[in-house]
Amino acid sequence: MPKPAVRDAVRILALHLSEKIVRAGDTVRGTVETTPNVEIVEARIATFAVHVPRIGRGRFAIDCVVPNVPFFLRRSYPITIIARDRHGASAQRTTTITVR
Repeated sequence: MPKPAVRDAVRILALHLSEKIVRAGDTVRGTVETTPNVEIVEARIATFAVHVPRIGRGRFAIDCVVPNVPFFLRRSYPITIIARDRHGASAQRTTTITVR
């Protein structure tokens, strides 16, 4: 009986944000480096989720403009990055960004 194929583990190798403290109107660039088998990367902050476009094998990047937020929402937020392969296996990493 043949053994099932072993898939490479999904991993986030590196995560970088151009700014960790931001204000309305700032542009933040995020880059994610993953294992080559990752097909999709998603970023979640508060109630928002965005797709991070693939720019190469195992490389993803996005630019976002910080919206104007009311004073009572200006604080630190966790950003969760989720990487998935085509079989649905995933890995995640969390960092923090502060909105002032």
